[in-house]
Amino acid sequence: MAKRFPLQPLLEHTQHRMDAAERTLMLLKQKEDAARQRLAELEGFRQEYQARLAATSAGGMHIQLMRDYQAFLAKIEHAIRHQATVVEEAHARWEKAHREWLVERQKVKAYEALAQRHHKRVMLWAERLEQRLTDEHAARLRLDQARQEDT
Repeated sequence: MAKRFPLQPLLEHTQHRMDAAERTLMLLKQKEDAARQRLAELEGFRQEYQARLAATSAGGMHIQLMRDYQAFLAKIEHAIRHQATVVEEAHARWEKAHREWLVERQKVKAYEALAQRHHKRVMLWAERLEQRLTDEHAARLRLDQARQEDT
């Protein structure tokens, strides 16, 4: 019977931890992508609003309307700066989770290498045992044949 890998529980535990780290990594990437998308939307909205301001002001406009446009553009700029910070923070969280995932993956690979070595040793032991049993069986057959020839 093949001997069980003694560190199998640790291998399974680290695989579960790596899987959990991978799920976290994917979730954080989705959040980062959503934050980048929101930033792109805000920047597009700013460009659209600036174009509207340029088109409206080309024909002349009331000063109050000009102030309203400028105040709204200032709010959009503030939102863009805030969203850029959100994107940076989301990316930093993703990078941290990525490093953690790499550590877990390295542990899994180390345990897998140990498991592979263990299985190779077990297979070698089993092959040697089988060879020894085959040799003993062949020796008995030869001995029986020799005895039969002597009689």
